Amino acid sequence: MSSRLGRQLWDKYEELRTNSMVGFLTDEDFQKYFLGFITYKYLSENLELYLDKELEKDDLKFEEAYNFENYGKVLAKKAIYNLGYFITPNHLFRNVIASYNQGADISRELKWAFAEINSSCKKTESQEDFENLFESVNLQATPLGKKQEDRNRVIYNILNALDSVDFGLDEFNSSLSLINHYSEPARELGVNLDALEKELLSDPNKNIFLDDSPLNESSSIPLNEAPFEEYASMELFLDDIAPVEEFDSMELSNKENIVTGLENPNHPNSLVNEGWNDRSYDSYRIQKQYSIGDAFEYLLDKFSLNASKSADFYTPNDVSVLVSKLVATNKRAIDSVYDPCCGSSSMLLELNKHVSLNLICGQEVNAYYYNISRQNMILHNIHFKDFDIKQGDSLDSPHHIGYDKFDVVVSQIPFNVSWTAKKSFLNDQRFKEYNALAPRVKAEYAFIQHMLYHLDDDGIMVVIAPHGVLFRSASEESIRKIIVSKMNYLDAVIGLPSNMFYSTNSPACVLIFKKNRRYDDDVLFIDASKNFNKIKLRNNLRKEDINKIVGTYVSRAEVDKYSRRVSLREIDENNCNLNIPRYVDTYEEEEINIQEIYKRREEASRELKEVTYEIDELCKELGIENPLINNIFE
Repeated sequence: MSSRLGRQLWDKYEELRTNSMVGFLTDEDFQKYFLGFITYKYLSENLELYLDKELEKDDLKFEEAYNFENYGKVLAKKAIYNLGYFITPNHLFRNVIASYNQGADISRELKWAFAEINSSCKKTESQEDFENLFESVNLQATPLGKKQEDRNRVIYNILNALDSVDFGLDEFNSSLSLINHYSEPARELGVNLDALEKELLSDPNKNIFLDDSPLNESSSIPLNEAPFEEYASMELFLDDIAPVEEFDSMELSNKENIVTGLENPNHPNSLVNEGWNDRSYDSYRIQKQYSIGDAFEYLLDKFSLNASKSADFYTPNDVSVLVSKLVATNKRAIDSVYDPCCGSSSMLLELNKHVSLNLICGQEVNAYYYNISRQNMILHNIHFKDFDIKQGDSLDSPHHIGYDKFDVVVSQIPFNVSWTAKKSFLNDQRFKEYNALAPRVKAEYAFIQHMLYHLDDDGIMVVIAPHGVLFRSASEESIRKIIVSKMNYLDAVIGLPSNMFYSTNSPACVLIFKKNRRYDDDVLFIDASKNFNKIKLRNNLRKEDINKIVGTYVSRAEVDKYSRRVSLREIDENNCNLNIPRYVDTYEEEEINIQEIYKRREEASRELKEVTYEIDELCKELGIENPLINNIFE
């Protein structure tokens, strides 16, 4: 995974760290500030860019328009509804930096900026996605400096370093991310949505709302409910209320009165009118493929490489790509996906690049990585209505039980972690069907049971797990037998190379489950443990390695010493032991070269004679007998 912007940010990180510009922060703590401030800069610049574009035809900028009281109120409500948050101009990223140069307490200004983001989403649909987003960024932490001026200097150093990096938010490719809002009328008209999406990606400037678009023929939408594409600016929005000729002659005060009317929910064109907002949001949502999301991922990968703690919450990109491509073989149009141990959400976001996702759900027990996960979603421009990340232990405190079943369930489950394994779980709908619980010190099968419960009947589930889940006995064997033999959910087992993960050298496996399997009389075993490229400290799956695995899975081909389809009967005969070498023979007979062996023997014999004679000469000088001289010719 490479990223030009990511490398640029990494250079800034290294420059700050090596030049002692971050106070007494440890690398782990510095990363929290660095990633948090990147997110703040993005939110600030994205908000300003969005509102500036809204005001373009009014010949106004957000900072200027906000000073007009009624404009400010409308813009704030609009931003909160469409973006999920709001920041006043004074607390935009660039203005907070400027305030330090004017003698202000920058930590106080930054605290207010974070508070504005936090409070602006209260009691709104975006509250869970933005609330306490910067909780891990302690602006008064002692490692920043003992004195307030020292802390301010470190904060300024980091912000100022990021200020020189162009996130490129105004340079994006446009593609309609909520095209599904128009899916039903489009399908009725015979519109190929996949083809339309590809056309949008290939032609960023295409407008699907033009008069010749078939989507515009689906229904006659009243102007005050029209897609927001029709309201490219505040002026056009106001035009819908007053005739153009009247509007042009109005004084600003009259315009303000009209805008004030828009704040009334009963007003037919109100910005807070739910019917108009839904249409506004859906049509405005043009997906912006920002490189900042990939840069954020690049930094997470770098940080995981150098810190074992963070490695537990980040899935290497090559593994995420493999999982995504395996999922993509099953379904292209996916309504929902779920990861109960989502960490930084890297796997979920990689999956979003390969298939069309409408709802991304996940849960993460670690508070810091819960925030990183939400930040990662936001920086990848996943709208707050399109993701639902919860915090908590997904086994003891699951947050998605009441949801519909998911089309896709994926996860790199924690290796060798404990869980409560309370007997009451035997009555839990997720576990009671098995009449067995995973051991308290090995929770892997608890996660697998939990994930299977959330999987839709026609869905696909891909799990990254340690090899022990394939063969361990006791309750794990009982659960395995029910899943494989009774339920017949296991579709494939794939062995990965060792040393692929930052937090462990142990090899892992990929388990693929389907509740309605097309090939339901066998299980495909693939041994991909020998196909990799070593890069620095870990083994890495190359593009050809990933393609070989995916191609073999799709075709279910049997390849000598690589893959084999194993009947359920044979698996039962092996007492449901899924250890890959039982079924895929990878033994390579060593070719014996007699001539080479004889040559090596002769060389060894000659070296032995030379050493023996040297010892003999030393013994003669010492006046003792050489015990080896008589044996050399035997």
